[in-house]
Amino acid sequence: MGAEGVTIDKASDVGPALRAAAKAQDEGRTTVLEMMVTRELGDPFRRDALSLPVRHLEKYRSTAAKR
Repeated sequence: MGAEGVTIDKASDVGPALRAAAKAQDEGRTTVLEMMVTRELGDPFRRDALSLPVRHLEKYRSTAAKR
């Protein structure tokens, strides 16, 4: 889609990345920032949101991940 993607893994890098993204936006380039700065899940996430789904219907069992 033509956007630049940046992954940020330290909280100290958030400010500079936002400034760079804002500058790029002024120049007509879109930037997507993925911020992975904490391992905690915040609201509205649930702890079970990261577990694999259970396929109850037979027709979907073939799509289940192997455990």
